[in-house]
Amino acid sequence: MSKILDVQIQDDYLRAITLTKPIDALCELIWNSLDADATEIRIEFILNPLSGYDSISIIDNGHGINYQDAETAFSSLGGSSKKYKKCSPKNRILHGKEGKGRYKAFSLGSNFQFISRFIENGLIKEFDINLSEDKLKKPILNDIKTISNTASAGVKVIISNIKPTVSLSFSTNIIFELEKKFAVYYSSYKNFNITVNNTQLNFADSIIDEAEINFQIQNLDNSSLPHEFKVKILEWCVKCDKKIFFCNISGIALGENKLTIRTSNFNLTVYIMSGFIEDLYQEGQLDIAEELNETLSKAIQKTNEFIKDFIRLKLHQNAKDFITELKSEHIYPFNSEPKSEAEKVERQVFDILALNVNEHLPGFEKQDSVNKKLTFRLIKEALENDPKGFSKIIKEVLDLPQDKRDDLVEILDRTSLSTILDVIKEITDRLQILYELEQILFDTEINKKVLERKHLHKIVKNETWIFGDDYTYGADDVSLRNVLKKYLKDLGREDFLENIQSNTNSDLDENIPDICLWKQYNLGKSGHFANLVIELKRPSKTIGQTELSQIKKYARVVSDDSIFPKDRTNWTFILLATKLNDDALFECKQENREFGHIYANNSVNVFVKQWGVLLNEAKSRHQYLKEKLNFEITEENEGISLLKKKYSEYLPIEI
Repeated sequence: MSKILDVQIQDDYLRAITLTKPIDALCELIWNSLDADATEIRIEFILNPLSGYDSISIIDNGHGINYQDAETAFSSLGGSSKKYKKCSPKNRILHGKEGKGRYKAFSLGSNFQFISRFIENGLIKEFDINLSEDKLKKPILNDIKTISNTASAGVKVIISNIKPTVSLSFSTNIIFELEKKFAVYYSSYKNFNITVNNTQLNFADSIIDEAEINFQIQNLDNSSLPHEFKVKILEWCVKCDKKIFFCNISGIALGENKLTIRTSNFNLTVYIMSGFIEDLYQEGQLDIAEELNETLSKAIQKTNEFIKDFIRLKLHQNAKDFITELKSEHIYPFNSEPKSEAEKVERQVFDILALNVNEHLPGFEKQDSVNKKLTFRLIKEALENDPKGFSKIIKEVLDLPQDKRDDLVEILDRTSLSTILDVIKEITDRLQILYELEQILFDTEINKKVLERKHLHKIVKNETWIFGDDYTYGADDVSLRNVLKKYLKDLGREDFLENIQSNTNSDLDENIPDICLWKQYNLGKSGHFANLVIELKRPSKTIGQTELSQIKKYARVVSDDSIFPKDRTNWTFILLATKLNDDALFECKQENREFGHIYANNSVNVFVKQWGVLLNEAKSRHQYLKEKLNFEITEENEGISLLKKKYSEYLPIEI
């Protein structure tokens, strides 16, 4: 005898579940089949005489649902038998765990019949459940019966009295929409087929290219382990709505949005997969998390960078044939293969720009080789000398069409281009400067011409990163200068006076033995500062106990000045010299502190540094980047070319 079940849920909540998008409702029913280990899923749209849909059926060969589980599942929302399971009997990760998916069928039609066949004691049993939208809380469960043993297990869902909006929704390419929804799941579980009115979904042939990346996002408060994310990009052979899908770890889409970055002419779908996304979904926060959740926002930002890398590589691949032609005509401006990561990125960017110039700049293709060669040479020089200026090249020099300008600026203007080139150039220049400073200090043919007290401090003043990345940026501060000046006479340091009064910008008399540099750095909080004071000793000076006592006393009285609040000001004093005597070496060995850290309290630290050690420390900080980026620093026959280029006014003409 049939049973009328009583669904224990509020009407408004149950009806809200039925207002799902038609494509999502259909997907939910397919997911139920996949969760039941179905290998064949058939979707049948039956047309009525008016070319609308008379009914929609979803038929699978899964293990079905038994009578007792169905009675529980259809009488209570949230009572899914999958709730406490992670995998199906054949080890597929389960999708539905809340028992909501079956009711989403009502967004397709107002009548819903669920027919299940399952195996019990070696026999095929069958029953059906009938549901109606006007009686959502009263599904009818019909009696179980035994059927022929030649039948097989599975589920058939028949939806009738189809809503008018469904026909409009499914009039587009439903095959392709389903391929996008299930493509990533198919990459994990290939042993299933889905057909729509006898047309089989073809995941493999629809995908031109794909790429994936794994990364972690750490919580701001470091309160838990980092969240794991995987991003997969699929490029399709047909035009598609460019979307990003938010998925659980098995690639099941729990939410979606439009891609917010330009993808040129590439038809891309992007999938972000993470257990963190499923947690947001279960908490009902996924729809708002993209803007409000910092972890997901960072994951999306990382994903966008990956998409741009993917597109840049595709564009470069497209340019290869054209570049081969340029090389054969001897108008390609590079004469050898790239030797480093910096050159590789720069070459990719050039090739993309060159192809776009040839394709979209009016009349360019008809120009003679001389003019083409000149144009490409100018682009090359601009990229080498001003990586950030490539967007200006695109807009103002090459005069490309607006849509192409926007595409190229969007694709190229990120870490993979301008920032990487800038960083590589900065690291290259820093290592080159360290090498050249070593020559100035220790090469006997050069250091006899370069005066440390007259020339070197002018360079060091602008390259304070040598002392550590914390000192990369800073500013001269009037208050700090006045405090330094205030105590000079009391400390017997009148030799600093002219230097401080001139703010280190005038040439110094060669009899002035020492140089004083200073900078102030904001600590990232209003009113909080760090002051750096560096004293450079002349090359011939071997410092000992007298100089150490002097710098410590100087540090103490300067930092005690009432103009600087002690709770908001940190001080670092560095005595920089070439040579130390035995007394100085002994005092540099302080217990529980690094060598040369001769004084420390809560806000004041005094260091003694030797040039050789300082330069080695700076090189070590940059060495890992040098190896990571695979570039070389030329150390032969270069002299001090970079320093002369940057600081020609501070160096003797004859070197």
